Amino acid sequence: MNSGNCDAAAPVTSAARVGELDVLRGFALLGVLVVNIMSWLVYPWFATEAQTDALAVTQADENAQFMMMWLGADKANTLFAFLFGVGFAVQMERLEGRGADFQRIYRRRLFVLLAFGLMHLLFLWPFDILHLYALAGFMLLAVRRVSDRVLLGVGLILAFAARPVIAFVLEETGISGPAFKASFNDAAIMERANETSLFGLSGEFFEVGVFGWMASGYILAWLFYAFGRFLIGAYVARKGWIQRSGELLDGWRKVALICLPLGLAGQFVAAAIDLETWEWSAQLEWAHAWVHYPTVPLIAAGYVATLILIFHSPAKPLALVFAPVGRMALTNYVTQSFVIGFLAYKAAGGPALAGNAGPALLIGIAFAIYAAQTVFSHLWLSRFAYGPLEWCWRTLTYGEAPKIRREALPA
Repeated sequence: MNSGNCDAAAPVTSAARVGELDVLRGFALLGVLVVNIMSWLVYPWFATEAQTDALAVTQADENAQFMMMWLGADKANTLFAFLFGVGFAVQMERLEGRGADFQRIYRRRLFVLLAFGLMHLLFLWPFDILHLYALAGFMLLAVRRVSDRVLLGVGLILAFAARPVIAFVLEETGISGPAFKASFNDAAIMERANETSLFGLSGEFFEVGVFGWMASGYILAWLFYAFGRFLIGAYVARKGWIQRSGELLDGWRKVALICLPLGLAGQFVAAAIDLETWEWSAQLEWAHAWVHYPTVPLIAAGYVATLILIFHSPAKPLALVFAPVGRMALTNYVTQSFVIGFLAYKAAGGPALAGNAGPALLIGIAFAIYAAQTVFSHLWLSRFAYGPLEWCWRTLTYGEAPKIRREALPA
């Protein structure tokens, strides 16, 4: 390979990044952390229903739980998946513009991500999304040449309908079966909560947990759920709406004014039904899916538009706080798993908070963890060009280690 081709295939430098993407990724990671820590440390993942019911629930706990369901649940992973699709299209445009073999490079990138995801899944975090993103990324790679109309149309259908439709089919046909249900009985929950090793979970855990979930078929629901959001992200990037966001602020204002209120209203109702906030909420259980799934993409779009508007306003420093966390998204995501695992499992002297901490305390812990990650990311990137796992990802993808240390600025 000649030097020109080497340059063409080189990883994107810090100067070539789209700053808005880093801000959006950092914001999404805050949501992922809050939702994960408040979901996994309570029923039905690491605490039994009896343990959860025995907690002394305060008004602050009820408010924290409602806020998480209203503003975070499903929105953070929607935003994260959308940004993966945006990043895919941006990288394709840049690499092909340099004359590089995008398909070969991105295929290697996805294989490395899949390897990271499987290690993360098998040895640390049974709810890993990296392996799903890698699989959905291969699907996106296969359809990268389809028209904009197909990209958007299929993306919207999958974004709104993939999970509820696939889940309905699995339940009606009995495919989900006892394997999936067994992962939520008290014995399985206690197996997770009492796990003695943070690295290398027990065989029983996998039998009724990870493998049960995969065998149930629900992995397909999440795979197409992610794929639909990838397609929408790729469509937005093709249009250049984020790359040229500074020129399109009027359009982003319209998105914020329309999508954010509709999304907030719809998700407020969905959260109230899910948590039975109103006396008559149980009577609306049938309507939850019809309200929840259509308005999740709306509120996520509202978040994107609002952050872009802040990024291009005098309040830009508020948005830039998220950027270093977003630039180290892979490192920070995996680090969050370590911390949540430490808090949940009885390993390495962890506090075993599962079933012993209410939502208000957990959300406070989540924000404290994120604050620490923000400080660490700022300090790390002041000296290094890439996060540790980002550097490994680029090295394995391109077969050549990029310089990790930042060069000293001239005096």
